Amino acid sequence: MIDAPDALSRLEQPEYTGENRCRPCTVVNVAIALALAVVIGGAGSALAGAIALGAFLTIIALRGYLIPGTPTLTRRYLPERVLEAFGKSPASGPTIETLTPAELTRVLTAAGVATDRGGAVRLTSAFRARWNERLSSDGAADPDAAAVGSALGVDEVERVGDASFELEGRRRVRWESTAALAADVAAATELRSRLDGWDALGADERRDALTGLRLLRADCPVCGGPISSTVDRLEHCCRQPRVAVRATCEACDRPVVDLVASESNAEPWLELAGVPETHLEAEG
Repeated sequence: MIDAPDALSRLEQPEYTGENRCRPCTVVNVAIALALAVVIGGAGSALAGAIALGAFLTIIALRGYLIPGTPTLTRRYLPERVLEAFGKSPASGPTIETLTPAELTRVLTAAGVATDRGGAVRLTSAFRARWNERLSSDGAADPDAAAVGSALGVDEVERVGDASFELEGRRRVRWESTAALAADVAAATELRSRLDGWDALGADERRDALTGLRLLRADCPVCGGPISSTVDRLEHCCRQPRVAVRATCEACDRPVVDLVASESNAEPWLELAGVPETHLEAEG
């Protein structure tokens, strides 16, 4: 026997519904649904058209759109005046197929998420405001497995700790704290609307982008206290030196970023942390 509520929940896409719903996408898809229902009704019967329209509207309500690819197509092809009427920027974000730490600053600045002025990378005020709005919404401070799956692009996610999750039954990922976890889930939702190709990125690529964003925060995503960052060169007798980059809230002592990279791959993280590589070499 089919479990109707369970079947409907599988259709839902919270990243495109609720507070994340795109009004231009919804308007376009409802118009398409009406046109298709008229065609079906004309070819068959008024009842068939009405049933089709009901099914189309249900799909739009659950998934955010009827036609696949609508979010990207809407930004790309709707007239600027229409997008502006709905409070959307007419300029589409950069299109990405892959994303490495070395590309983070370029991609984030192109998307209007950050600015880079003479090597000083900062969040834009608009993105910071939207990120904080999402963090202040109900449930944002303690995202569930479904929200984590949406953020990382993974269907099967199980919670195994306060900030630890198992992906697809075979791999575990852990955040530095629940504050870091909340920040990533909120930021991922906002990045989806700014980066064409975000949905095609793997979990590791998304986590790199989200870690980079956390390095740009000046305040704690949970308590709002100031964040202090440290960068250390780690020497080891049996392997190449590594670099540890850490950011911690001074008020609640929650770690927001805690990463270790090989010295040869540390430059992108140092740039986002605001620490010149030459300064690190001087300290080392």
